[in-house]
Amino acid sequence: MDTFIKICGICSEGDLEQISALGPDALGFVQWPKSKRYIEPETVGLWETPEGMKRVGVFVCPSEAELAHAAQYGRFDVLQVHQAPDHWKMDRELFQGLEVWRALGPSELYHSEAWFEYDRYLLDSYDPKTVGGTGKICDWSMARTLVRAVGKPIVLAGGLTPENVAEAIAEVKPSGVDVSSGVEIEPGVKDIEKVKAFIAAARGA
Repeated sequence: MDTFIKICGICSEGDLEQISALGPDALGFVQWPKSKRYIEPETVGLWETPEGMKRVGVFVCPSEAELAHAAQYGRFDVLQVHQAPDHWKMDRELFQGLEVWRALGPSELYHSEAWFEYDRYLLDSYDPKTVGGTGKICDWSMARTLVRAVGKPIVLAGGLTPENVAEAIAEVKPSGVDVSSGVEIEPGVKDIEKVKAFIAAARGA
């Protein structure tokens, strides 16, 4: 089965159109105002994406109201949650038809308890000053163990590039991969040739 590919941190309609044409499975839009890659949900909602390509809103410690607002105006298919409080919950009845992903470092997922029914986990390196796009590789060895042990799809992120994504897939065997800073010219500005190379390397792995 092909590896699921998400390109995250998209901040312009021009990048969106060019990246969409390359056929990734999902596109990520950061919904955290402190991020250099922040884009308002109202702006994302004006942009069109190909049918079947998942629109992922990326949130940090969100409230239910924040999620509901962004899901409506950004027209998201997926809510990806970083740094949620312990025992965090949301009323899934209010978000019917949407997937909820949880982003964690490998050690966090290894020691976590199943307080909430997530649809996927995203394994990323942790930096208290940013969300995703750290450029730091997470623990691939522990990630491989979690892929085998956790009964949910796991997407690998953290420091992935066109040069190392095939190796990461071979070693970890995740259900998917996620890239942001590894295909950028600067935060929020994508290098389309790098995006193309990343997708080709991931699909060829």
